[in-house]
Amino acid sequence: MMKITPLLSVLAVILLFVTGTPINAVDGTDDLDEPLSAVELTRLILDGDASELTSPDAVATDGTFSHYDRLGFPETADGRLVVQSEPHGPSTSLRGERASFLLYARYTNEQRDAVLLARAGQISDPLPDGGVHTVPFGFGAVRMNAVDISIVEGIIVPHVSDNRKAYTEFPLFDLYAGLMAGTDGVGLGVRGVFRERFTAHLGASASSARYLDDGALRRAPVVSFTAGGGLRVPGILPELIGPNLISFGGDTLLEVRGSALGGGVGIQPGAFLELERVFFDEPPENRDFRTDPRPFNYRVHSVFARLTGRIDPQSIFVADPLRFGLSIGYRVNVVGPRIPEHEFKRTEIVYVADEYLDDIRRQAERRDARSDSQ
Repeated sequence: MMKITPLLSVLAVILLFVTGTPINAVDGTDDLDEPLSAVELTRLILDGDASELTSPDAVATDGTFSHYDRLGFPETADGRLVVQSEPHGPSTSLRGERASFLLYARYTNEQRDAVLLARAGQISDPLPDGGVHTVPFGFGAVRMNAVDISIVEGIIVPHVSDNRKAYTEFPLFDLYAGLMAGTDGVGLGVRGVFRERFTAHLGASASSARYLDDGALRRAPVVSFTAGGGLRVPGILPELIGPNLISFGGDTLLEVRGSALGGGVGIQPGAFLELERVFFDEPPENRDFRTDPRPFNYRVHSVFARLTGRIDPQSIFVADPLRFGLSIGYRVNVVGPRIPEHEFKRTEIVYVADEYLDDIRRQAERRDARSDSQ
């Protein structure tokens, strides 16, 4: 085990502050402030309330020893440094050493690792300990990755804990707009989808109907309005046809006929069944995931086919009242899920030993003296 002076320990922690911790980030955040520099972090320690940083109570000492890492640091089963409470302060016992070593400082680096959206089914995300975290269908999760950096008395290499994952889950909501064409005519529609399961839609379309006028066959306009809601579930054979979803529920048609067709308004209650094939935008190559947290499946395009079955009350006693309809269309989510606000990356100083704090102060005094002499 290589031993060094407190001066080199300070240099080591400054190097880690500058370079950061190697965490694989794949997405970004809405508001990104520039991270603190090594000098700013040192000033934060020097100018802050030392009593808040030097309290031994800030260091967890309940870890149970499991093994030594390759550098001889004692670790728990989940890769945290084992620290014991001793009269002279939080300490750790290194492999092959009888005397304990003071914990000089500890800080935590936390960074967003990913934003997950469970659109086509639940997501099973592997954890560092071999377990799995499940993001339910219809929810999203901001996944944060954190490590603890521990500076140990006289040791040049800091201890870096195993990665820890934390998840902030949120329900998905999308507002879609699109075009459709079918037996009800050509028109526009909007659709709200909550948690990928519950849907509500509104639509307006225009068509024409034939009528006989003095022996001549003519056409008159018909305007239709639809409203409905239902449930949406993961589709069939995604490996074969790609991501798809099936929706079903109630649907009501309000039909407004022109005077040539007798005028009036007809209401036709019914049900619908829809098959929807979804496509996701590819993120642009120049996208900065630090400032834009949206994952690949944030923007959704879909093509759909909808089958409707309705009852026309006005035809119950004169003809077959059952009306079937088919329409196809395209829609895109013009409003996507709201991702919870969070920092892309942050560093939190957890603990600084009195001895380490004194050494940093002495170094600051020497720098000031050199600056005054120039």
